Amino acid sequence: MKRRLILLLIAIMLLLESGCSNKIELNRLGIISAIAFDMDESNQWVLTFQIIIPKSSQSKAGGGGSQSPVTVFSSKGKTILEAIQKSELEAPRHLFFSHTRVIIISQRVAKYGVNPILDAFLRSYESRENTNVLISEVDAKRVLEVLTPLENIPGNALSNLLSGQGNRQTNLVQSKLHEFISTMTNPSASATLPEIKIMGEQQGQVSLDALNETRSSAVLKLDRVAVFKQDKFAGWLNRKESLGIPWITNRLKQTTIVFSCEGESSREQLSSFLIEKSRTKLKPSISNGNLFMSVDINAQGNLIETACNLNLKHKSEALTKLEKYIQEQIRNDVENSFQAVKKMKADTLGFGDAFHKSFPREWKTLSQNWENEFTKIRMDINVKVTIRRTGMIDDSFSRISGKKE
Repeated sequence: MKRRLILLLIAIMLLLESGCSNKIELNRLGIISAIAFDMDESNQWVLTFQIIIPKSSQSKAGGGGSQSPVTVFSSKGKTILEAIQKSELEAPRHLFFSHTRVIIISQRVAKYGVNPILDAFLRSYESRENTNVLISEVDAKRVLEVLTPLENIPGNALSNLLSGQGNRQTNLVQSKLHEFISTMTNPSASATLPEIKIMGEQQGQVSLDALNETRSSAVLKLDRVAVFKQDKFAGWLNRKESLGIPWITNRLKQTTIVFSCEGESSREQLSSFLIEKSRTKLKPSISNGNLFMSVDINAQGNLIETACNLNLKHKSEALTKLEKYIQEQIRNDVENSFQAVKKMKADTLGFGDAFHKSFPREWKTLSQNWENEFTKIRMDINVKVTIRRTGMIDDSFSRISGKKE
């Protein structure tokens, strides 16, 4: 009986001790939705925070309330931590980083090196590993100042733009914080980041009055892909050069393939094929000291639109022809990406990991000069496309209407 009483007293004391003695009330937190990293001319860190204003953000998107849903301010420091600490001189609330959706790095910072940023986030218990990371050619803080009509919180809009909100995802190069860090720690791999760009006149989109307009003066758009070597920016891949990367790395969720009909003008007679499912396998091989990589792609989807003058009945010869056209377009996209990253001597495709896994003994030698060995790889692309559905009609409308004979 006495023993039970003692245990009960201990349990009560533990419960009392476990109370939040260092707690911070919710109404005293400054919840950060996005952070931008810049550098000034003296190479001081400039951190910009996009903080949610709870009362204003509860109103409907684009409602044009009396107060902006977010506030943005910056602070400087010789180190990242010093810049954060200096922000407390301006912020009336304790900065809360656990809800950060997006990190934006300027090109200037990327050329300097992103190791300090990654080190800071790895050491922080408040950081989220699934935060999206983006790069901006201009000052990153400018991106956080743009208001978005369809989303109250611009940081959420950027995150949704990357995540694709379900099945809308296109063939974008994505990079979560944990993926970016993982690639950075791989000595044979080169990391990539998608670019976020301000299209239009930014000054017209920083005021709350802009949300009352039917057309935005500026929008945020995903564009090129930045390539890193070690922790530093190495160069850009344009949209065309980056299209094949999700294919090769087996990270493509959904995309549209535009292709032309055989023997017809590529400008006038185009068709669209929606990829719904795809799978890629990398098969490395070594022969007489030469490196080979077989990229096997299997894709399935639906024919969404076509101007081809073909009979598209199930298992018809015409359907097989269309599949070949689609396969050729995918093959071209993959080849363009491969040639672009070879010129940069940057393995963004995971080829190094594939050779390491398949040939661990040879990899000891290959890894010592992988940057040059990567450029010597001969790639063979095998694509198989299956058109699962052609819609409610078996012919193009041009064929049905008699405009084509």
